[in-house]
Amino acid sequence: MRTLCAVAMACLMTLPAFAITVDGTRDPGYGPPVAVQTVETQFGDASPPGALGGSELDAAYAKIEGGRLYLLLTGNHEPNFNKLDIFIDSQPGGENILSATPDYDFFNGSVWISSNLQGLTFDSLFEADYHLFSRWGGGGSPGPYEVDFVDRAGGAAALVPGSSGVGSATVGLVSTGSIAAGAVGPNAAGTALTQPLHFAINNNNAAGVVGGTGAANQAAAAAVATGMEFSIALADLGSPGNGAVIRISAMVNNGDHNYLSNQTLGGLPAGTGNLGGDGAGGFTGTLSGVDLGSYQNTPQSLRIVVPEPTTVVLAGLAVAGMIWFGRRPKGQ
Repeated sequence: MRTLCAVAMACLMTLPAFAITVDGTRDPGYGPPVAVQTVETQFGDASPPGALGGSELDAAYAKIEGGRLYLLLTGNHEPNFNKLDIFIDSQPGGENILSATPDYDFFNGSVWISSNLQGLTFDSLFEADYHLFSRWGGGGSPGPYEVDFVDRAGGAAALVPGSSGVGSATVGLVSTGSIAAGAVGPNAAGTALTQPLHFAINNNNAAGVVGGTGAANQAAAAAVATGMEFSIALADLGSPGNGAVIRISAMVNNGDHNYLSNQTLGGLPAGTGNLGGDGAGGFTGTLSGVDLGSYQNTPQSLRIVVPEPTTVVLAGLAVAGMIWFGRRPKGQ
């Protein structure tokens, strides 16, 4: 019996957790959300199904597994070239207040619009190292979903690979794709990826938060199971070690990165409208007036801890112990 228990325990410790497939749909392996939206959307409500008329971030799910970070932001992304901006703090250093450099996100043949991000202030503990952003355009006939990944390197260098998703559905959009390892995009000083970055969008949600600035229906937001999903190797995030904290700040922005919506995760206080460039809905040309750290009671970044190997071992021991004690003969 002890031999059987030992074998069972070894097998349990090597079995993977619920697998996560990057397809824009929530998998059981994510577990509960790490953040749920707190305010209704002012960037349009995508309802009924297929309307494609709005952007919202309903909830965030994150999991570290197999040396990769998996991130799902449920909700919708309107096909009008608005940006989903995701900033990642995963190593020492970085910027708490974004600088105007490096140059990336080429626009209209002559302008690098990343400089419009300058002045954006994060939570006090957040220092952005990487910028992952996506766009989707084409109006009534949406083109592919596109994703870029940037190592901001403290504002010193631009490392910008990019790629497009493929595939469509009758309603909304279901698109998957990846940025290949070693891919180099415009104005790149090198590659930011040693392994492929996978992404997907399922834009068929018609539930979640509604349009407005009132308090979000958090139960409805947490019920949404589709949205924008990404998977990136920890090796391409500075190789944060066991027990390290990865912080993520996600937000819906306009196409030029200079007019923020009120859709951020973590969420803004109920009653908050679009932040714009000055924090109050005004357009200034940059995000220099937006201070996410000013919302003390609603942290504007997500927190994910890189798991220790002992977590898996202890889980295996616990399950094996239940098997052992469950099979012991009565009276022993």
